[in-house]
Amino acid sequence: MSLVVRVIAPTGRDAELITGLLNRNNVPAQIATFTSLPLNDGSEEPVGPLLIAEEALTPKIIEKLGRFLHSQPSWSDLPILILTGSGRETMQSHRSQDERQPLGSPVLLERPIRSASLISSVQAALRARIKQYEVRDVVAELRHERETLQAMLDNLPVGVVLATASGEIVRGNRRLDQILRHPLRQTKDFESHGEWIAFHGDGRRVQGPEFPLPRAISAGHALPAEEYLYQRGDGTNAWVSLAAAPIVNAHGEVTGGVVSITDIDQQKRSEAALIQNEKLAAVGRLAASISHEINNPLEAVINLVYLARMDDSLSAETSRVLNLADQELARVAQIVSHTLRFHRQSTNPRAITTGELLEPTLGLYAGRLHNSDISLELDDRSTTAVTCFEGEIRQVLNNLIGNAIDAMKQGGKLRVRTRDSFSRRTGVPGVRISIADNGHGMPPATAKKVFEAFYTTKGINGTGLGLWISKGIIDKHAGELAVRSLNTPNASGTTFMIFLPRDSS
Repeated sequence: MSLVVRVIAPTGRDAELITGLLNRNNVPAQIATFTSLPLNDGSEEPVGPLLIAEEALTPKIIEKLGRFLHSQPSWSDLPILILTGSGRETMQSHRSQDERQPLGSPVLLERPIRSASLISSVQAALRARIKQYEVRDVVAELRHERETLQAMLDNLPVGVVLATASGEIVRGNRRLDQILRHPLRQTKDFESHGEWIAFHGDGRRVQGPEFPLPRAISAGHALPAEEYLYQRGDGTNAWVSLAAAPIVNAHGEVTGGVVSITDIDQQKRSEAALIQNEKLAAVGRLAASISHEINNPLEAVINLVYLARMDDSLSAETSRVLNLADQELARVAQIVSHTLRFHRQSTNPRAITTGELLEPTLGLYAGRLHNSDISLELDDRSTTAVTCFEGEIRQVLNNLIGNAIDAMKQGGKLRVRTRDSFSRRTGVPGVRISIADNGHGMPPATAKKVFEAFYTTKGINGTGLGLWISKGIIDKHAGELAVRSLNTPNASGTTFMIFLPRDSS
C-alpha cells in the first residue's frame, strides 16, 4: 500500500524543507493543507500520518480533526506527529496541551529536532499506519469469509451447531432456529443449556452428557444420527435427528464439534399415522370377516326359529318369545349386512349415491343413537351419483358422525343433509353432505386446528388422526371438507360440510 506523509507547516519554508528531507530518505511526503486532507465522512482515500506544525492547529482545525479521529473504524489509529516549541513548560504550553485533548495522544517532536530523529519518528508512524491498513484488509477478508460461511450455513436444509471442545455453543444457522423455534444463545453448552430439553424414544429425558456432541468430542470420532423428541421453544414437541462429529486440527487435537439437526417430525408422525390407519383398516377387515362368518350360523338360527314358529302346538307365551327372537335376529342380520357394506373395498372408484353411502353408516350407529337419546334428522335430497372409493368415503362419514355423537353427551339432534351442489372453489358439479350436531361446539382456536395431525380434544381417548385422515381422503377425491362451530352459552354446535365432485378422477 502506498501511503504519503502529509506535512502541514504554514510558516516560511518549513513544509518545503521537511518534505524534501523525507523524500530524500525514501519517505513519501507531500505538502498539504487542512482543506486538502481527505477527512470528509465516507471518504475511502487512504490517509497517511500527519506531520503538523503546532502553530497550524487552530481551535477550529483541532475540532474538525478530533471529529475525524473519533469517527474512525476500530482498526484505525491515525498517527499524528506535532512539531512543538521548546520543551520548557509555560502557561502557553499548558494551554496548548489542553486544546489538543480532542486529538488523543499525538507524538510530540520538540524543535529544534535532529534530522535523524525526525526521519526515524516519521518512518515509525508510517510503518504503524501501513500495518493498520493490513489489519483492515485481513479483518475485511475474515468478515467476508465469515459472512460467506454463515450464508452457506443458513442455506443448508438442516440445522447446524458449532461448538468448542468444552461444549460451548458459538454459532448456529437459520434453519436451526426454525427447527428449535427459539434463537440459540451463545456461551451455552449442552449440559447446562436450559433450552436443550429432549427425550429418548422411551420417554426418558436426555441428560447433558447423553447428547451426541459431548459423546462425539469424548470419543474423538463422528457418531451416527440418533432420534430424539425435542421440546421446542414454543412448548411443543417435535422429533429431530441429531448427528455429531468432533472438529480435529492438524495436530490431531479436538478443538470443537459440529452437530447437524434434521427435522423428522412430519416423517415420524406420518409413519405413526400410516400405522394407525393400517390398524384401523385391519380392524375393518376383521369386522367384515367376522360379519361374513356370522352370516352362515345366523341364517341357520333364523331358519330354525321360523320352523319352530310354524308348530301349531306352541303356547301363546312360547310363540310370543319366538316372535321377539325373530325380530332380534332380523336386527342382528341388518347390523351384519351394514357392517359388510360399510367395509366393502374396491380397487376402482364407482358411481354411488349419497343414500347408498349413508344408509349402512347410519345403520351401524342406530343403536348408539337410541341409547344416547339422540334423534336423527335425515334429509337426503341429492339425486347425483358421485364416482368415488366408497369404503374411504364411508370412513369419513363414520368419523364425522361418531364425533357428532361424542359431542352430545346429554342427548340432542343429529342432522344429516345432502344436496346437489357446485364447488365454491372450482365451480364443478357434485354433491354436498352436511353433518350437524347441537353439542358443546368448539372455540375458534380449536376449530382452526381440527384437521392437524395428532391434534385432539379427547385427551387420552383420542388419537388426533381421524379428521386429519378424513381431510386427506376428501383431498384425494378433489373434494372439500370444512367446519363451522359455535361455542356460546346461547347457541352451540358443530357442522362439518363435505363436497364431492361428480367425478374425482
